[in-house]
Amino acid sequence: MDKRQLAQEIIQRYRYEVIQVVTDVLRIPSQNKPPVGEEKAVQEFMATYLARAGLPVELYQPDQVPGMREHPEFWPGRDYTNRPNLSSKLKGKGGGRSLLLTGHCDTVALGENVWTHPPFAAEIHQGKMYALGASDMKGQLAAMLVLYKAIAEQGIPLRGDLAFESVVDEEEGGVNATIAGRLRDGVMDAAILPEATGLDIYPAVRGALILGIYFSGAGTWLDVGKQAQQADAVAQLGIFLSHLDELRQRRRSHPVPPLYQPYPDPVPVQVTKVYGGGWGSEVPIAVPNEVRVEMIAQTLPGEEKEACWQEFNEWLESVMARHREAFPKPPRVEQKLRWMYPSQTEPTHPLVTTLVACASQVLGRQPTIKGAPYSCDLWALHRLFNMPAVVFGPTGGNSHAADEYVELDSLFAFLESLLLFILEWCEVAE
Repeated sequence: MDKRQLAQEIIQRYRYEVIQVVTDVLRIPSQNKPPVGEEKAVQEFMATYLARAGLPVELYQPDQVPGMREHPEFWPGRDYTNRPNLSSKLKGKGGGRSLLLTGHCDTVALGENVWTHPPFAAEIHQGKMYALGASDMKGQLAAMLVLYKAIAEQGIPLRGDLAFESVVDEEEGGVNATIAGRLRDGVMDAAILPEATGLDIYPAVRGALILGIYFSGAGTWLDVGKQAQQADAVAQLGIFLSHLDELRQRRRSHPVPPLYQPYPDPVPVQVTKVYGGGWGSEVPIAVPNEVRVEMIAQTLPGEEKEACWQEFNEWLESVMARHREAFPKPPRVEQKLRWMYPSQTEPTHPLVTTLVACASQVLGRQPTIKGAPYSCDLWALHRLFNMPAVVFGPTGGNSHAADEYVELDSLFAFLESLLLFILEWCEVAE
């Protein structure tokens, strides 16, 4: 039997189990609410699933890995009590390349989004499964878990080692757990991260500078601004927002790597949260004494943190210089989350070319190779451990929003492509 036929038959054989396990995993809440998170239950579910099949599996606390807290990229302030990583490895016969299948089991917090499909029901409607984490990325992670188990159960004799990993605390700039995985389990020849990509292949990810800007004012009522040096925080916010396009233009003036040239806006600058004064009848009618803004400036491979900070500060200084009367003192600016590095594996790397060839057989088209329109923990594998890594996953939508979903046909096309790639990359012993 050739590899393509073998991949088709295995995916068909496990189709019902994939749907069931994905459903079960999505029904277990695993929201990340820094500094804590609720990933324990879903990690224990997946560990039990592997253990019952006789596969090796370990749960461990990320910050207890030797060298983790001393690592230069350790981000402090997170509590990993009852937040274990999951690790499993199938030893190969020897002579093949190793592969890490890695994903995160945490989701963003539910927040105030209003869902039309219950966020923990995993409802299927018109070929889509809806749930918090369906596309980012518990849906793919659970499907990949079944695939990993299927390879072991079917007795496929891979030459190279195959590892499965589920990490905690990726959302909200965590990434400590991804670093802990490599410190504990070592570097492998390549890694696949199954974020939703629409079945395209992302060898690169954007970086991110996430800032909190705090505007302060007098916090009075109708007489705000009448006294000398009396600042208005809302007016400051308006000025800030009215000039934000200038920062966007500065960001777009930099050279754009080829993998990001398909995007109309390769380096987005976005306001993600605005807060001031509270809301409702229990809050007095008054101009707030503080207005807060959270913003994200995404970055491209080749950019460094210091240059991005300098560009932001120069822009903000230029805005204040034109509105000195509104800014008796500058707003306070702080880095909200860790600096997320932009990173790239070369498109000519065998990891990319082999995956393209395998996915093309399954999809009947060549997947597009481009940079991811987001940041994720791929950078830690590539930048800190020199591991070639790509993002590859199914079609999904509404990540970080209401009615998040994954398309099921796309999920199975992803699994078949991934299995064919594993057979090629790790090689099958005769």
